[in-house]
Amino acid sequence: MNKSDESNNGILGIIILVAVILFGILYFKDITPKEEAIKTEKTSLEEWNIESSSMNGIPIREDKSIYSNDPNTNIHDVYISVFPTKTLHGEIIDFSAFGMHASRDHTYNPELNCNVQILKEGETLDPLTSLDSKNATIRVRGNSSRGNTYKSYRVKLDDEAESFFGQRNLNINKHSVDITKIATKLQTDLLSSVDNIISYRTYFMRVWIRDTSVPKDKQEFKYYGLYTEIEQPNKTYLEARGLSSNASMYKARDFSFQKSDVLKDVDDPNYNKEAFETVLTIREANSHKKLLEMLEAVNDESRDFGEVFKKYFNEDNYLTWLAFNLLMGNNDIINHNFIIYNPDNSNTWYFAHWDFDGSLRFGDHESSLMKLPPSLKGIQKLNQSVLHRRYFKLEGSIEKIKGKMDELLKHQVTREKVTELVNSYKPVLEKTITQYPDIGLLDEMNPKEYSQYLDKLYDGILSNYEAFNEAIKYPSPMYVAQPQQNGDSVVLSWEPAYSYEGLPVTYNVQIFTDYNMESKVLEEKNIAETKYTLNDRLSPGTYYLRVTAVDNKGREQLSMERFQTKILGVERYNVNGLLEIEIK
Repeated sequence: MNKSDESNNGILGIIILVAVILFGILYFKDITPKEEAIKTEKTSLEEWNIESSSMNGIPIREDKSIYSNDPNTNIHDVYISVFPTKTLHGEIIDFSAFGMHASRDHTYNPELNCNVQILKEGETLDPLTSLDSKNATIRVRGNSSRGNTYKSYRVKLDDEAESFFGQRNLNINKHSVDITKIATKLQTDLLSSVDNIISYRTYFMRVWIRDTSVPKDKQEFKYYGLYTEIEQPNKTYLEARGLSSNASMYKARDFSFQKSDVLKDVDDPNYNKEAFETVLTIREANSHKKLLEMLEAVNDESRDFGEVFKKYFNEDNYLTWLAFNLLMGNNDIINHNFIIYNPDNSNTWYFAHWDFDGSLRFGDHESSLMKLPPSLKGIQKLNQSVLHRRYFKLEGSIEKIKGKMDELLKHQVTREKVTELVNSYKPVLEKTITQYPDIGLLDEMNPKEYSQYLDKLYDGILSNYEAFNEAIKYPSPMYVAQPQQNGDSVVLSWEPAYSYEGLPVTYNVQIFTDYNMESKVLEEKNIAETKYTLNDRLSPGTYYLRVTAVDNKGREQLSMERFQTKILGVERYNVNGLLEIEIK
C-alpha cells in the first residue's frame, strides 16, 4: 500500500467516525425524555384582556380522582333533632312549620336550628353525645316536591361541626317522584368517568328525625327512609375539583337563554336579587355583566351564531351535557334543572347537570306531564330554548349530537357499566325499599315489578337513543302567535319550521271548538307561508288552534304550544300542539 492509499484510508476513517458520532448524538437526542416545549407569547399585564385569554374555549377538566376513594354504596345513618327556633320577626316556629310548604312556592322557606349526627351504617348514637345542642340549620329544599309529605332538606353544618367528606351544605333528597329511587346515584356515578363534564359525589342516607317541640316523653327519632345526599355546587365544590372558584355559577329556574327584564347587573339601580332569582338562582357571582353580554349575543339574530357559540361555549362540553340528558330521557331541561358556570378570566360558559329525578322513565311509566308523541321527543322540545334552537340549525350539529351519544354508549354508558352499578345498589335498596315509608312511595309498581324495572334500565336508555333518531326525521316544531283581528278578518301566524334533512316544509291549519279536537270548524292544508288570513269571521268565543308543519314525505310536526286541562280526573293533563284562542 502506498502513502496515497494510506492517506485516503485515513480520511475515510475520519469521515466514518464523524458520521457515527453524529448519528449517535441524533439518536440519543431523539430517545432522551424531554419536556414538551410550551409556546408562549409575552403579554404585559397591563395589555391583557379577556378576549385574548388563554382560558377561552378550553375543555373543562375536572379532577376525576375525587371520586376514586368514595364509598360508592355505603349507607350513612343520619339522626336529625329539630329545635323550635325564633324567626327574624320574633315568632317561635317548630318542625310542624315545614308541613305548610306548598309545591313550587319558594316565598315560604323557614329555617330551623337542629342537631345532626351522621354515623356509619349500623352504628348507634354515643350516649355521651349531646343531641340537644345546635350544630346545624335545616330547611326544605326542592321545587315541586315542597308540598310532599316526605320532603327533601338542605342542612347547613355550623363551623364547629365536623364536615361530611368536606361538605358543610348537605342536599338530602327524598326523590319521591323518582321512579327508580337511584336516578341521581346512577347518573352521577356514570358522569364521574365522563370527560368534558363535571359530576357530583353522592351518598345513600337513611334518615331519622326527632321533633323536640313535642313533650319530652314523646320525643323519638322517626324513620323517614332512604335519601340520597348530593354535593352543593359552590366554591368548595369547584375547588375540590381543581376548577376556578373565582367564577359565576347559576342554576336555571325559569331560563331558556332569553333576555329578561329582571336579569340586570348588580350595579343597575333597578337590580332586584329576588326578581333575578325567579329566572336564575345565583350560586356564585359578584357581577352579572358577562351573563348579560352572552345573552345579548345569543339573542342577536344579526350575528353569525356559529361565531357566537364558539366565543361563549365549549362545544364538547355542551354536546356531552346534551347527549347524556337525551340518553337518560331527562326532558325537563328546557328552562331549568341545569347549571351554567363561567370562570372569571374566561368568556366561556360550561353546562353542568342538576336534578336527575325526572329521568329514566320508560314505557307505561313515562311521566304524564312529559309524555310526548314521537315527533316531539329527543331534541325537538328543546327548540323552546333560544340557544338550543339556534345551535340545531348549524350545519352538522345533528350529526355531532348523534356522534356524542354513540361515543357515550360505546365507552361510558355501556350495558356492562349500568348493570354493574345497578347491581351494586341493590343491597341498599333491599334494606330500605321494602320498609315503611319507602314501600308506600312505590305507588307505580310493587317491589317485584320495581326490581324488574331496574334490570331493564339499559334497554330504556337505548329506547331514548332510538327516539332521538326517529324524532329528527320530523320538521322542527314552531311557536304559534295569538291571532290578530283586523276588522272583519283574522290573521293567524307562526314561526317558520325547517327540516333537519333539508326538505321543503308546508303548513296545515285547523280550528276546533273543543280541546278534544272533535268539533272542527276550519281546515286548510299545504300553506306555503307562515300566516293565514280568515276572511270569514268566526262567531265570538273560545277556540282551539292547531298548526302543524309537514315535509314533502308527509311527516307532520306539532307546534310547541301545550294546552293544559283537567280531564278524566288527571291534574294538568297536556294536549300538545294546541293553542287556546279568543275571537271577539
